[in-house]
Amino acid sequence: MHLATQEFPRIWISNSSPSNWKAELEALLNQGQRFVLLTRELPGAEEGADKEAFSQWIKDNRSRLSVSCAASLVVVDNALMAFSLNAFVAPLSEKFGFPVRVVHEDDLDEQVTAFLQAKPEMENS
Repeated sequence: MHLATQEFPRIWISNSSPSNWKAELEALLNQGQRFVLLTRELPGAEEGADKEAFSQWIKDNRSRLSVSCAASLVVVDNALMAFSLNAFVAPLSEKFGFPVRVVHEDDLDEQVTAFLQAKPEMENS
């Protein structure tokens, strides 16, 4: 998995090479500024060591991410699909410690701004 940080605070995630996600996420957390993770790739059945490691890292760093990661947004080009898929991805918010949503690309700017301006939810545990 590859993270592109050139559009900070918009951090784009893709399945392309080279795999740099761990070092980039560590650097993002260490700088202490809020960011939004974005992808155009729908979560699917495909598995791999990189995806498993990524998922485990997200779980292991839940408390740090809940402060710095304003949201993770899957960007789709169909508004009905965005609405429909949110019911399936919403439970990930609890698991990961930050909001996970599917958004229509026409709403992306508004959603990114809203999540970045929202106050981080502090974990009680």
